[in-house]
Amino acid sequence: MNIKGTDRMILHSKIFGLGPPILVFHGLFGNGENWNSFAKKFEKNYQIHLIDIRNHGMSFFSEEMDYDIISKDILNYIFYYELNDPILLGHSMGGRAVMKFSIKYPFIPKKIIIVDISPSAYVNEDHENLIHVLKKVNFDTIKTRKDLDGFLKPWIPDTGTRLFFSKCTHRQKNGKLCFRFFLFGIEKNYDRLIRQKIENGLYNGPTLFLRGENSNYLLPKDYDSILNLFPKAKILTIKKAKHWIHIDNPIDFYKNINIFLKKHSYYKVTQFV
Repeated sequence: MNIKGTDRMILHSKIFGLGPPILVFHGLFGNGENWNSFAKKFEKNYQIHLIDIRNHGMSFFSEEMDYDIISKDILNYIFYYELNDPILLGHSMGGRAVMKFSIKYPFIPKKIIIVDISPSAYVNEDHENLIHVLKKVNFDTIKTRKDLDGFLKPWIPDTGTRLFFSKCTHRQKNGKLCFRFFLFGIEKNYDRLIRQKIENGLYNGPTLFLRGENSNYLLPKDYDSILNLFPKAKILTIKKAKHWIHIDNPIDFYKNINIFLKKHSYYKVTQFV
């Protein structure tokens, strides 16, 4: 594993393995470490880059954040590491970043994989409520992850969501906990990230969309908008999965990604399952 990219405004990443590069982009509030299991699964045959998007993880913080800016960040990262024919995978917000990058720079990605998100505009009150709650967190009084879990519990009843936010903290040199995301930058640019459609472009390369059977982030009504931007897209439903497909049903998730990565003919016929 190699860690690089904390200087010169290059996105921070953890790099695993050797081989054709796969760049992985996490969802809102997360970081590359959310995808460690993916890296361990594929590092024998690929070089996996777990990337922190700006305002997340150990990448730089900024008040400026939209998908055009993030696309430039990704382009700079690819040039910095001199990557050829990268495969891009993105989950949720990371999937929208991959979509925008691919239609903006369509000759760079060899293939793209989008996990449980669409190009559509979203109205997500859950995210807005989360931002409101997270702004209340005071790490002067919250000393441990257990303290944080207890504080969040009245507003966030789902244990998995609270655990996710606990994992999105780290301890600073002064001993205090803090979130590993820049909440102000995310809140300021929330409308650009969530409420605006991904549009105005075309990526004609091999594309795989994976949707969770029990998730509402990617629905059949989104298929037309997907095919307008990604005419060679294949859209598959992963059974018994919500938004975090690779955690809810890793067997089917990895199986379909393996097929997509290995078979050149996989993307030639669009199918809906």
